[in-house]
Amino acid sequence: MSPEHNADATRKKILDIAAEEIHVRGFQASNTSDIIKKANISKGALYHHFNNKLELGYAVFDEVFAPKVTAMWQPIFESKQPIEDMILFFQDMLTWTNCSVLSKGCPINNLAQEMSAVDEGFRVRINTTMQAWQHGISQALRRGQENGQLNQAIDVERTAIFLIASIEGAYGLAKNAQDEEVFSSCIYGLIDSLKRL
Repeated sequence: MSPEHNADATRKKILDIAAEEIHVRGFQASNTSDIIKKANISKGALYHHFNNKLELGYAVFDEVFAPKVTAMWQPIFESKQPIEDMILFFQDMLTWTNCSVLSKGCPINNLAQEMSAVDEGFRVRINTTMQAWQHGISQALRRGQENGQLNQAIDVERTAIFLIASIEGAYGLAKNAQDEEVFSSCIYGLIDSLKRL
């Protein structure tokens, strides 16, 4: 294995472990000592790739959390029948979202709640991701209007914001309650709202 490939593998391992730590504990409560120990690397190896914890946190957001959200929602962003596809998407979500997933919450929403008021770098990253998410959903809804599948009177921008707020709220309520039924109730309510569009 080349030194360059080895360095890339080490960096990826650090990011994956840091992402799990941040997702479970939050950014501020996670610490580099635990990440170093779990990655089985030296302190120097960590700081070879990231100058400090904040830089590592930004990299986790940019390279792990944001791409996962984008990949998960990409089929909806590209959908030509957005209401039907979103209903199927949310129904499918109920099959793979269990207590262990819900106990952690949505990593992006977690960071928004924890870091947006205290760090501008996180706030801008989170806002940019949410705006891209909103844009993707609103564009899909607009295509639904053009295809005659969605009421022309619907404000697609507001509806996209409502959908994001609803799903993030569902994760937050279920995380706090530690109850899959809370999440299911929120998702079924969201599906009912989609059917009325």
